[in-house]
Amino acid sequence: MPIRTHRGRAAVYRRFWGAPLRSPKHLAATVLALVVITIGAQRALPESRAGAVPAAPSKSPRAGSLAPVPSSALGEVGAARRPQVPSPSIPAPAAALTVARSWAKAFLTVPPGITSARWAEQLRPYTTDDLFPQLQSVDPANVPVAQIIEAPRTVSAGAGSAEVDVPTTAVVLRLLLVSTPAGWRVAGYERAG
Repeated sequence: MPIRTHRGRAAVYRRFWGAPLRSPKHLAATVLALVVITIGAQRALPESRAGAVPAAPSKSPRAGSLAPVPSSALGEVGAARRPQVPSPSIPAPAAALTVARSWAKAFLTVPPGITSARWAEQLRPYTTDDLFPQLQSVDPANVPVAQIIEAPRTVSAGAGSAEVDVPTTAVVLRLLLVSTPAGWRVAGYERAG
């Protein structure tokens, strides 16, 4: 039978929501029913969010600022560190190693008072079009004063890409180089190790 008056409808609602408070027995039964429903729902779901494993970080390197301290933006970029790769079976092409050294040298060259845009421009000949806009947002004041101390080392190499470490006096730069129609270009960088 439909409820036709507001008074009747309100009475039904009061009766329904007020049932758990009628007596301690009703309250205990309501709490027990809610616990059973909650446990049943948790078991019915395929995976609980509390025990979920967070998604793996993106493999694509991002650009960021570089400061000489471990908490620098480069440290944040390299925070999702990959396991150490054994020595590569094939070395990176000589052209890729040359570009890696030139990019690292330009990256570490920070004359006093240089602007972000001007500093990024000196990296343009060695950088992909995707990475260049990110480099323009880097504050050159965060780049450590360092010199390249060894020749670039191949971490891994493939047909069209290579990872190269460039040791400096402050950090070891890990560069991702890709082969483009214009030659080898740096597509990303992070702190190695």
